Amino acid sequence: MKEMLFYLIRTDAGELSVSPIVQADKPFSAHEMLSPGLPFNLAQGLSEILKAEQSKAERSKAQQSQNEKKEILKFLRKHSDLRTLDWHWVRLPLAEGKLETAKAATVNEVNEVNEVNERNFTSRIQGRQLSEADLQRLANEMGLNLKEVIQLCQLSVLKGQAEWIPAVKKEKQGWRCMRCGETKIEEWPSIYGLAGTCPSCAALGALSSLQVLYRTLEPCPNDGGSEANRRPGVNREPIRFAPHWALSQAQEKASREVLTFVSDETSRKLLLWAACGAGKTEVCFPAAARALEKGLQVLFAAPRQDVVLDVAPRLKRDFPGLDISVLTGVSTRRFTPASLVLATTHQVLRFYHAFDLIFMDEVDAFPYYGDEALAWGLQQALKPKGKIVYLTATPSPKNIAEIQSKEMELVRLPARHHRKPLPIPEWIKSSVFDGNDGSDELNQWIKSLAQCGPVLIFVPKISWVNVYVKRLQAMFPEWIIEGSYSSDPERREKIEKLRTGGYSVFVTTSILERGVTVPDAQVIVLEANHDIFDERALVQMAGRVGRTRENPQGRALFLARRKTPAIQKAIDWIQEQNNLALEQGLIE
Repeated sequence: MKEMLFYLIRTDAGELSVSPIVQADKPFSAHEMLSPGLPFNLAQGLSEILKAEQSKAERSKAQQSQNEKKEILKFLRKHSDLRTLDWHWVRLPLAEGKLETAKAATVNEVNEVNEVNERNFTSRIQGRQLSEADLQRLANEMGLNLKEVIQLCQLSVLKGQAEWIPAVKKEKQGWRCMRCGETKIEEWPSIYGLAGTCPSCAALGALSSLQVLYRTLEPCPNDGGSEANRRPGVNREPIRFAPHWALSQAQEKASREVLTFVSDETSRKLLLWAACGAGKTEVCFPAAARALEKGLQVLFAAPRQDVVLDVAPRLKRDFPGLDISVLTGVSTRRFTPASLVLATTHQVLRFYHAFDLIFMDEVDAFPYYGDEALAWGLQQALKPKGKIVYLTATPSPKNIAEIQSKEMELVRLPARHHRKPLPIPEWIKSSVFDGNDGSDELNQWIKSLAQCGPVLIFVPKISWVNVYVKRLQAMFPEWIIEGSYSSDPERREKIEKLRTGGYSVFVTTSILERGVTVPDAQVIVLEANHDIFDERALVQMAGRVGRTRENPQGRALFLARRKTPAIQKAIDWIQEQNNLALEQGLIE
């Protein structure tokens, strides 16, 4: 997509503005426009040079204008390629009607003609920061052309409701991407001088210093949920919270503590540390309902779309009639007005000061864990006085340190709803993958576990998935056996079938270690001593077992040549949850 160009607009009174459309925002003042247009950061730089020149000293209007024009030429001639462009001032005539030569409209006309579009536009973009490519998608969803959307953007800027900012900004020590905060920017020569491109958030569309972000501004300070603080265009009917479940004793205790945190005006961060399968997501629903009743904006975020797609139907079931926007990399509609947003952490990068309350699920999971850009995006999406609740079964060392230093509050949920202990994983010394076939040994374990339910076989490498699928299909032709991995085009369909008991054995990578409940599942981890399987991953994989009231038992086998520290720590971690639950009377 070609970069959007901005024009320097100047009134005879010396007032300066930068605009992506040729317009006279004060139709009864004389205007002139510098042509051709420039990338926003350069046009903005010109404007700042002129404003600095204006403030130097008192001088006549003619002298001031002449000095300004000299400064512009000096600025432009720093770049040899720009000298060849036909730089000139275009006089914009006094008019209330359309400026036919520029094919643009006055602000008054935009306001009149697009009143309905403006309301629709405002409801869709509040709390967003959008790239030029995002604006094209927004235009498509609204049934408008890109020029009309850009006009609506500029109208909001003139009203003080939004701003244009460089997508990648030059700072004293280098560059910074304004969408994800990345400072390791790839530099390259352009006709406008040295430019920079951000590599970190390229999955959302590449951003460079020659491009611009459109960012909305918070309409008013957060006053605790007044009518003015509600997002335009979303439903204002009373919130219906109709949970289809009863909280267990452990969940009820944790839910009250989360609700207290949300109601406390001083606390800002909380970690909900739960056992795998303890129902930590539903524990947060009452607090979300309270926030929504107050007219606040709520986000449920998760690192992977599998988790998002698993939570979405539960939210829609328990909040009937509520506008809920579900955003993943495959979402076809991204700008639906909603009080409650459910999104992957990559999609959260498109928000800015949008949410009063964020629930961040699986905070220690890939790709969020260790990704500074995604962490930056989550903080940018939170309003300045907003609150964030992190959810995990396996807290990171950073989480633990923040709790110990009192920077973050802690709520524990150590027991599942069925009041049975978590199954303790078993380490089995094995070398089925160490040069010998090991088929008989593995087949016996699979036969034994399959009597209790579908067997999930976790492998450390994508290349192993199809190898083991074919081998097991040959060994057990009467069973339905499949596998999947992150880049599998049929991944979503297979996981849905797995959830409904469609497979006897399913071979997978770590994509299924979190957020997916398979009734009666049994687990085998092949080469559990592999470096990719740290203690958090092993706890999560073992956590697929024993999640239902109908079958709270099950087995998780860690097959490995040796018992690594990660294997031992995972076993100890799960045992510690059981001990805590027993002490609190939460399990039998």
